[in-house]
Amino acid sequence: LTCPPYGSLEKYSDDPADISNMSDEDFDETYIKIMQKAAMMLKEDRFAVVVVRNYRDSKGFLRDLVGLTVKAMESAGCRYYNDFIFVTPSGSLPLRCGRAFNATRKFGRTHQYALTFVKGDPKKATERLGEVELPEMEQFVDDEE
Repeated sequence: LTCPPYGSLEKYSDDPADISNMSDEDFDETYIKIMQKAAMMLKEDRFAVVVVRNYRDSKGFLRDLVGLTVKAMESAGCRYYNDFIFVTPSGSLPLRCGRAFNATRKFGRTHQYALTFVKGDPKKATERLGEVELPEMEQFVDDEE
């Protein structure tokens, strides 16, 4: 399970070798290599989950990090197996969205994608993990309704 940098959206250091300081083209090339190396280290019949979202470049256009991640992992022999949306807290997003939307017609984002990949046989990967213990649903029901 990993959540890589979203391009230059967040700066992690001033080091020019830091992937968050690279141009879009260099970021893409380096990101693909990193994901391929990580996939090579993954044992057979295993799952890998990568949490990503698309982000805006310096000119305000969307960069397809989701698609780049799928391309990188599949090129390393991991099949795109599943995905789900991870909803993040909105925080001050509603306050910021109105002004930004009026100026740019861009919506704020309150989600990320959890992309699941499998290396090898998904049935064997699932069996290796064993049964999932699910809680009883009663504990999630409000008795006052």
